[in-house]
Amino acid sequence: MINKLFTIEWVGPFQDIESLIYWEKEHNTKSNYYFYIITGKPAYKQIAQNYCGITQNKDGYVHKRFLNDSNHIIHLLRDKEIWIGKFSDNKSHIRNDIELCETMLISYWQPELNIRKKSYYPDEYVAIINRWFKTNLEPREKCLYTAQTMPDLIIYDGHSIWGTERIKKLKDII
Repeated sequence: MINKLFTIEWVGPFQDIESLIYWEKEHNTKSNYYFYIITGKPAYKQIAQNYCGITQNKDGYVHKRFLNDSNHIIHLLRDKEIWIGKFSDNKSHIRNDIELCETMLISYWQPELNIRKKSYYPDEYVAIINRWFKTNLEPREKCLYTAQTMPDLIIYDGHSIWGTERIKKLKDII
């Protein structure tokens, strides 16, 4: 039985920290974007690699996570794509919920640049729905970017991980 269900709305991609700063100052008025995905090519590598993380700084801006840490992986990548995510209910969430989702995403997706949480599964049965949006906040219907290889639905039932790669729009109602 699923104990918790979360929907994460991902916005992106942003090509650099400057474009993220500009977007967040205009759109992140509730300071509730807790998640981020970074894809990019490390030095001397030709294949993009992924990193998934969380932030909960006092200012509530994801870009401050990168600016406050000069050793953050984002500074070592080229051809970057940055995605930021928030819970769809727009409520404040406790750190445990945020970390639970991060653990779930990393343990299933196995981003190459993450070191921690790859071999841990949550203590609770949880389901995550990932929704993807353009920077103008319109839904993305096509999978065009590396970060979108993360499944749209991930379910952990204590024994197995279930999911589906893509949820598609079935019908326009209006």
